[in-house]
Amino acid sequence: MIFSDINLSGRVVLAPLAGISDSSFRMICRGFGAAMVFTEMISADGLLRNRSRTLEYVFFRESERPIGFQLFGSDPDAFVRALGVVEPYQPDAIDLNFGCPVRKVVKRGAGAALLKDIDRLEKIARAVVEHTSRPVFAKIRKGWDSQTSNALPVAKRLEQCGVAAITVHPRTQTQGYSGRADWETIAAIKQQVFVPIIGSGDVRSAEDAQRMIAETGCDLVMIGRASLGNPWIFQQANYYLETGQKLGPPSLGQRLEVIQRHIEDLITIKGERMALQEIRKHLGWYLKGLPNSSKVRNELFHMKDRANLMNHLISYFTELQTYD
Repeated sequence: MIFSDINLSGRVVLAPLAGISDSSFRMICRGFGAAMVFTEMISADGLLRNRSRTLEYVFFRESERPIGFQLFGSDPDAFVRALGVVEPYQPDAIDLNFGCPVRKVVKRGAGAALLKDIDRLEKIARAVVEHTSRPVFAKIRKGWDSQTSNALPVAKRLEQCGVAAITVHPRTQTQGYSGRADWETIAAIKQQVFVPIIGSGDVRSAEDAQRMIAETGCDLVMIGRASLGNPWIFQQANYYLETGQKLGPPSLGQRLEVIQRHIEDLITIKGERMALQEIRKHLGWYLKGLPNSSKVRNELFHMKDRANLMNHLISYFTELQTYD
């Protein structure tokens, strides 16, 4: 499908996930059918102050395309100057974060805090649209709290600014990621705003993805937390949307192969020491629900050598297959 001039292979995309959606994880998810991926949140101010550190977030490989660079901040001028840093990397889209609920972000007047300052939000969106030739997406929440649920007027303002697509996560900032995502908010925006809408929130399975499209009319579905240790959710969702039939879970052998591939790719990009530190959180998710996984996870966490880690994983999965 063509989405805002971007050719997509499906209707399910990977969310930007702070501390998680680096190049290796994005590659894994693209391999399982994520139609588009996004970087972790990148500070517009950080790009200008400390380019070497912040530019690590914009590293990607051509096989990850289409990819959106997600920027956050509170100063329209900083966003415009940050475009000068990221544009040479030729992302497929620029994504503006107006929805992050995390305290260290909102206390800087960024993320979901901008839902309380729509004029500033509009200035940022308009400035970015005017200074880039790339499609500009924006991600919003339902509002700051239950008394100020203003996603619809915010979406209309963003549409007037020339934003090419809007991601709607229908929880308020005060909800964080708790409680139920109000899909009716997505549906209301889809009915009254004419740019493409990406739905986000409470999509934990292929059936959820189909149900969100049916209930809200959204153009794409964004999956975040449900992909952790479970990148095959994109394959399952695509298959279900195309055929109405369910794909089963991966075999133990397939699960092990993905873990090994993820580790090897991280090592290639970041070196063995850093890769073995960063893979720990992923191992917790990959092994979740498997027999004796807590004990094995703790053992793996203390391993500082690639060969020992791999051998321990192989032994564990071999034992599981023996009793499967």
